[in-house]
Amino acid sequence: MFTVENQVTGSQFKIEKGETILDGAMSNGIGFPYGCRNGFCGKCKATLIEGEVSYEEGVPPGLSTEEIADNMILPCKCQAKTDLSIVVTELESVADIEVKTLPCKVTKIEHLNGDVAKVVLKIPSSESMQYLAGQYIDLIHPDFEPRAFSIANAPHNTGFIELHVRLISGGKFTNFVFNELEEKSLLKIEGPKGSFYLRESGDKPMIMVAGGTGFGPVKAMVEHALESGSQRKIHIYWGARSEQDLYMSLPNEWAEKFDNINFTPVLSMPDDSWKGRTGFVHEAVLADFKTLTNYEVYACGPPQMVRSAANTFVKKGMFENNFYNDSFDFSYQVGES
Repeated sequence: MFTVENQVTGSQFKIEKGETILDGAMSNGIGFPYGCRNGFCGKCKATLIEGEVSYEEGVPPGLSTEEIADNMILPCKCQAKTDLSIVVTELESVADIEVKTLPCKVTKIEHLNGDVAKVVLKIPSSESMQYLAGQYIDLIHPDFEPRAFSIANAPHNTGFIELHVRLISGGKFTNFVFNELEEKSLLKIEGPKGSFYLRESGDKPMIMVAGGTGFGPVKAMVEHALESGSQRKIHIYWGARSEQDLYMSLPNEWAEKFDNINFTPVLSMPDDSWKGRTGFVHEAVLADFKTLTNYEVYACGPPQMVRSAANTFVKKGMFENNFYNDSFDFSYQVGES
């Protein structure tokens, strides 16, 4: 195992023998830039200050002879042979990430319950999409207007994009996804987009409030936090109508496995067999915390849920700049009504 240090930011991480520098950075939650991940585009270029690297398949075409002479390397393809000191500009915000339009193939459609399907898209091996956990893409089909869907997987294997699609009554596109879209179909995606993403530099405990398929981006955020080894406390609240609308068991599994994760499901229309919390999901948060002053809050789901959370959480001491949200109909600002 070797240590890689970025002299620009001081960030350090360990990588295994045979692991690329980029893969090591991503698995540790460090935002190194990249494009194709195949050694062609050169967008991940870094300068090697100390140490020695190797390329399993030879020096890729993304580096010129002059750049090699100047100690430039491509982290997407090179592996460490010793501890390394490099210089690379890390991504700090969505403004640093390129929005792309890419073809994709539907590789899996799995119905998670009666009205939610998991759709997995594969990007061509010659391409990749860099995104932050929590962002969304527009799904493009020639017969419909583009539709926005949150990315439900963490940005570690960016050859695949996971979406959680809820069937909307009268919704032409979601009905198409449920009843006509087939595996191996070809589509396009445009993204990543949105300012709803995990703020990794923070140190406050986090409260994540999801309504319905708002669990998708929350899933991506939690997976990313776990993959990067974060020990920040995470309180997950998932609001739904009935127990079957809690369409994944992952939150329970996380809470059982990791001491820093708590999970509270909240049902608004439970049947008589439900023994858990009931009512509106934001009210469960209000009941559980005396103050929200020292928390970061991430809220994603129906507009009314996001609006209610924003306005009531502020009254409980939450700072407005610690509230991050993605309303599925509009971007809501604290204080709006």
